[in-house]
Amino acid sequence: MGKSKKPHQNISKGVDQTGDWRLPTETTKLSEPCDRHDLYQKAVQSPAGDISYMLRFFRQYVGLQVPLHLREDFSGTSFICATWCKADVRRTALGIDIDREALAWGWRHNGQALLGQPENQMCLVQANVLQNLATYPDAGQIVADQLLTPAQQEQLEQHILRPADVICALNFSVFLLSSRQKVVEYFRLARAAMSAEDGGIFLLDMLGGHAAESVVKLHRQNEISGLSYLWEQARYDPVKRQLTCHISLKDPQSRQVLKHAFTYHWKIWTIPEVLELLHEAGFKEVHVWMRCMIGTEQELGDSPTNRQGDIENEFEIYDDIKNDSRLLARLSKGWTAYLVAVLHARTG
Repeated sequence: MGKSKKPHQNISKGVDQTGDWRLPTETTKLSEPCDRHDLYQKAVQSPAGDISYMLRFFRQYVGLQVPLHLREDFSGTSFICATWCKADVRRTALGIDIDREALAWGWRHNGQALLGQPENQMCLVQANVLQNLATYPDAGQIVADQLLTPAQQEQLEQHILRPADVICALNFSVFLLSSRQKVVEYFRLARAAMSAEDGGIFLLDMLGGHAAESVVKLHRQNEISGLSYLWEQARYDPVKRQLTCHISLKDPQSRQVLKHAFTYHWKIWTIPEVLELLHEAGFKEVHVWMRCMIGTEQELGDSPTNRQGDIENEFEIYDDIKNDSRLLARLSKGWTAYLVAVLHARTG
């Protein structure tokens, strides 16, 4: 099974690991502009790992039927959508994001890389995830880089209205929703967009522990591409549980650095809070899968020879580890988690 590499997932407590990075000052001008979306995809993302877990969870909790339609919320450049579609021509995907510029980049670079006509498999929509896309075209606007024929428009609209087998909100995107009202409303809309006939899963990820609540600056490397990025947790408010983070990217050829190429303002929800809101939204079955953040094991006295460097461990279901006091101690230092909300197929 492929490893899942997530943005900002490798966070060590209180250690500056910026290495040979030399960030430009605010007035530094680059000789040629770097493509921040391309660098982000290559340095930060590894969608194949996420998809391998989606398929595993779907088989385990829903059944043996093959999931074909994916909805990626907070999709940005919709790299996960494109990777999903590339693996099987029967698959379709819908990417939703509020950032039209990121979606347009994704359609040009990721959508156009699909075999055949991209509209046969993938549709990208500029919309707020708190909008009900069942009311399209009142909610949302299709993003494409060419004028669409009526046939192309109809094909793309089918992707919008098709019930999803899998919905994902990854890269810790639930932290972008700052109130309980917004979170539960989003969860309700996600549940309504799933296939009630065949069932499906709603997958989101979270992070927590001491490492997630610290001010740090860390140089991380993508184990798949070998490219690196600088992850900075710049400000944390422990009362409001608000975290401001930045990603800086470096072009491996020109050595140019894009300082604060991406900035995030997060509300750090806890797992119990999110479980409660999922249940309130109508999800009766939710499973929690966890793993330790890289860099936290050594602080607890583990031998360095037992560590795996930047190779991440597999996620383990919480029910299997909740009585392991040593592992729970490691998790308290820092963890990442998948929450898998299950909608079972309608019976009778």
